[in-house]
Amino acid sequence: MLSIASLTADVLSPLHFGVSLSDSLLIIALSAGTVFSILVALLSFVAFARRRTMSYLLIAVAFSTFLGKTGLGLTYLIGRMNSEMHHSFEHSLDVVMMALVLAAVYYARSQESQKLGSD
Repeated sequence: MLSIASLTADVLSPLHFGVSLSDSLLIIALSAGTVFSILVALLSFVAFARRRTMSYLLIAVAFSTFLGKTGLGLTYLIGRMNSEMHHSFEHSLDVVMMALVLAAVYYARSQESQKLGSD
């Protein structure tokens, strides 16, 4: 029987603080993240293509930052980036996503009736 006392600090610590799962489990998680990031980005660009408004474009680009974050994870996993650089870029993408969503809300409230490419 497994008890809490028998669990190591590696299992109880969150991944964000530098403790990693086995490489195979991490590869599976990043692969799933990549597939779902691509799916969400494609669906958001399809929605933009149908609506053709600036707010939909901004949301599509914001959702594309998820793909960038999974790319950063893969880059870190293969050893092309150290942990400090990885976290700096990852949190920078969080700021970019937040700014894009706020801009989308602003445009949706102020100019939503104007379609892109129309007179």
